[in-house]
Amino acid sequence: MLGPIVNSVCILLGSIIGTFSGSSVTPAFRNKLMYVFSCITLGIGVSMTAKGHALPPVIVSLLFGTLLGEALRFEAGVMRLSCWVAGLFPRRKTTVSDLPAKAFRDQFAVATVLFCVSGLGIMGAMREGMTGDASLLFIKALLDLLTAMLFASSVGAVVGVLALPQFLVQAVILLAATAVVPLTTPEMLADFSACGGIIMLGAGLRQSSLLEVPILSMLPSLLIVMPISALWARFPL
Repeated sequence: MLGPIVNSVCILLGSIIGTFSGSSVTPAFRNKLMYVFSCITLGIGVSMTAKGHALPPVIVSLLFGTLLGEALRFEAGVMRLSCWVAGLFPRRKTTVSDLPAKAFRDQFAVATVLFCVSGLGIMGAMREGMTGDASLLFIKALLDLLTAMLFASSVGAVVGVLALPQFLVQAVILLAATAVVPLTTPEMLADFSACGGIIMLGAGLRQSSLLEVPILSMLPSLLIVMPISALWARFPL
């Protein structure tokens, strides 16, 4: 549970620092830092994808998982929920970093997705639950520290409230993954890593604004890749 705790603390710390930094964080600096985040995400995705055992079950999982996510309109639902949560925190025009209400809601919604349901966070929580390795969540914590600073410089310290739902989401995923460990094999874990790696590649491309990859719709793939991997190992073509 160390990873989710560290990640939440970094979001709180980043939101506090970002609030006081205010207008000293320029849009140009913000954009450059986001591009660096994109490169880091792409690098993590390549590393995870290379650990795969068999490509067919990974491809099948991604295709069917994305179709399921799109059918359930998972991404649209998350964004609607994020916008609703953003509406609970109306802006007070008292600081130099004030934004119009719509811009505030949009930025808060994006921050909700990045902190609470990002591919790196979900993959990191699953990985810590299955292997005890919290390295992915530590990387995410560092990125979230800087990201919270950037968002808080625009929308204020309210970004810090996202530390709670972020912790709850990661904790639930971690505990669920821990329960699954006895049912897994090294091959299943390898294919899980490859599936998550491809999703991370999509996240990096989306962060850099190169492609609108449906990251959230792809997440159900992580739930079905290990059963499909087990079937592939049992009945290879």
